[in-house]
Amino acid sequence: MTGLDYAALGMLAFMGALAIGVIVFIGGWPGRVAAKRNHPYRSAVTVGGWITLIAGGVFFPLVLIWAYAGTPDAEINTSEGSA
Repeated sequence: MTGLDYAALGMLAFMGALAIGVIVFIGGWPGRVAAKRNHPYRSAVTVGGWITLIAGGVFFPLVLIWAYAGTPDAEINTSEGSA
């Protein structure tokens, strides 16, 4: 094998590790958001993020929206600028 072959194998290994890292980052994203925002269903959001990503990612945006959705104890400002 030449040096170019080793460089190609190294690049393939790097790209594989990068792909796995991106999948782990994206799969855990809703769970990290839910934990940071103290979501009441943070464990369900975490599991939903991984399952929807593994199942093809069709409902992944819905789980991500659910993670960012307001919690029932969140303070809501309804004054709309009134003093």
